[in-house]
Amino acid sequence: MNTVALIDDHPLAVNGIGAWLKSTGRFTIAGTAGSLEEARTLFEQLETLPSVVILDIALGADDGLAVIPLLKTIAKERKTALPAIVVCSMFEDPFLIQNACDAGAGAYIAKSADINEIISAIDAALAGNSYIKAAYQLPVQQWAARGISSREREIVALIKQHVSNKEIAEKMHISIRTVENHLSHIYVKTNTCSRSELAEL
Repeated sequence: MNTVALIDDHPLAVNGIGAWLKSTGRFTIAGTAGSLEEARTLFEQLETLPSVVILDIALGADDGLAVIPLLKTIAKERKTALPAIVVCSMFEDPFLIQNACDAGAGAYIAKSADINEIISAIDAALAGNSYIKAAYQLPVQQWAARGISSREREIVALIKQHVSNKEIAEKMHISIRTVENHLSHIYVKTNTCSRSELAEL
């Protein structure tokens, strides 16, 4: 039976998905966490890493995708396989989806997905395949064709969340000048002139 860790700061989501998965008879819940630090503690306490980790992009003030490099480090230290990673989020922005995939997620589904889609995503990730709805993929391909780098996609995704340049610099651990330089390149590649125009793309 596959074990699942649920990393989400919304108890309703955790309880709902957990109950759904247990009802299939195919999964058990290894543990839950609502922040990056709680996730670190959970993984360190588990004798065996779970088969699947389902995580949200936003964990309160934490970046949920930071769970992925944490998992990679722990798996490497234990010399064990990396769990299948499924991102389940309310965000359906192609930039964020691409960032999740670049970080190492095997599947990306919306929180509005039904249980059958969630299980399909989990099965794909467990098999080492990717699962992203076709509706999410086309915009990403269009952006990639414009030469937008993964770093630039991350900045645009934050701008779409109305994050200031200063906050972007802090989140990405870069200087404000570097953010501004990235934005200059992004404006040229997207034929836009302002943050508001970028946010509307």
